[in-house]
Formats: sequence, structure tokens, C-alpha cells
Amino acid sequence: MVSTVSARGGIASCCRKISLTEVHQNHLQSYYVQHRPPCPLKAVVFTMLNGNRICSDPHSLWTQRSMAFLDKKKKPLSQRLLSP
Repeated sequence: MVSTVSARGGIASCCRKISLTEVHQNHLQSYYVQHRPPCPLKAVVFTMLNGNRICSDPHSLWTQRSMAFLDKKKKPLSQRLLSP
């Protein structure tokens, strides 16, 4: 699902291209932002519950919504109850 390449500096792998794949947010486990350099492009890398990874455009609406969804899931329940 993801095309990656090894990079120096402790990063396990880099996305070489952006995927247009958009999965349901309930299938997502986590994400991190891939920076350039050392990687060839900036991307948001989502890890799915099954272990697959998706390299997404950091500016796409789906990416922004999915990041917000995962951020909200990580908040403690007490903070979620207090949020408007």
C-alpha cells in the first residue's frame, strides 16, 4: 500500500510517493509527519490497525480530518467531556 525507502538518521523508511487511498477513520491507529529532508517529500504517514501504512498529502482535507480524529481519540476522556 505504501512505497518506502530506507533513509539515514534513524528514520526507518520514507514515503516515495503520496497515496490517494482514503480509508474509514476507524481503521486508523496512529500517524506521524514525514519531513524533508531527510525524506524526498513531506507526507503524513498513517498506520492502520492491520499494520499497513498510507502516505498522505498533508494538505488534503481527508488527511486533516483523520489527524484531528486520531488526536481526539488520544485525549483523555475527562478532556473530551470538557471540550465544546
